[in-house]
Amino acid sequence: MKSLFEKLFDTYGDTVLREQGIYDEGEILAALDELPLDRGIQLEVCDLLSSYYLRWSTAAFSTGLCLGLALLQPLRD
Repeated sequence: MKSLFEKLFDTYGDTVLREQGIYDEGEILAALDELPLDRGIQLEVCDLLSSYYLRWSTAAFSTGLCLGLALLQPLRD
């Protein structure tokens, strides 16, 4: 089951990043075309990078969300 942070990222954070064009699979595949790798290996590397992007982005989003929510709470002595 997905955590609340993953659901929030999937419905909001990922949309924002896609609109900004942060992750460009075509750019990655073009760079991999410059390397002496067969197409199957290129796709595996691209999939791996996509997986890392998703995990890092979700972690950064959830960390930022937690920090932002903490700032909204009133200061206590």
